[in-house]
Amino acid sequence: MSQEQLANSNNLHVERFRILVIGNANAGKTTILEKVCHAWGRQSIYINSDSKLEPSASALRGNHEIEHQFQYPTAHGFVFHDSCGFEAGGAVELQKVNDFIENRAKAAQLKDQLHAIWYCLPTSNDRGMTTAEMSLFESGTGNVPIIAIFTKMDALDQEARSQLMWNDDDLSREEIEKQVPGLAADIFQKKYLKRLAEVKHKPRHVVRLRDMNKEGTNCDELIVRTSQALDGDTLKLFCLSILRIDIESRIKEVINR
Repeated sequence: MSQEQLANSNNLHVERFRILVIGNANAGKTTILEKVCHAWGRQSIYINSDSKLEPSASALRGNHEIEHQFQYPTAHGFVFHDSCGFEAGGAVELQKVNDFIENRAKAAQLKDQLHAIWYCLPTSNDRGMTTAEMSLFESGTGNVPIIAIFTKMDALDQEARSQLMWNDDDLSREEIEKQVPGLAADIFQKKYLKRLAEVKHKPRHVVRLRDMNKEGTNCDELIVRTSQALDGDTLKLFCLSILRIDIESRIKEVINR
């Protein structure tokens, strides 16, 4: 049964929005989730098999058991699962992800299904995407939409800056800075978007994040794109309602400063 059919059969009621977060250790997953959940510096919490809450040292640092579910106290609507990506585990980790997706698709209740996949891919390396990292786009994710999140986009600015300085010694600093955005966009197109255009199962949306370590940045676009990727109106509204609550929380925080 699809997510939309299941939502309709459950009288349009959603208790939890469940997301699988995939990415290697330097992909910026923890920062993204803390921004999404308005939980900067807050401790994540595991939900054990008895649906009880247990403190966790960190859900995304070192512990990559995909069946473990966790959330943040500031955003109870979101439930997350973590996968360490496909570089280290290769085919084994890909099989774990595929099995997890298949098993969650069989869940009788909407809250227990997997609703979206956030695949975090850092742009702060020289090699672009590896064959292992592309494997999920070749195997597919069934009816679960995948959002490709390219993190650390500011690293491409530095790569573009270095190329300009190397290729033309006569360029002034001001001229270099003018050309950086255009060249960085070209690099991103060639190293990442071109490869995504060739895969069998393309991501539903692509989100680009930069300067996430700086105060004042947010992941609002990620929530909006995730909502747009969903099949049923119920899930779309539930996802956006979490964003609304987060924005209201940020406004109150600014007022109370």
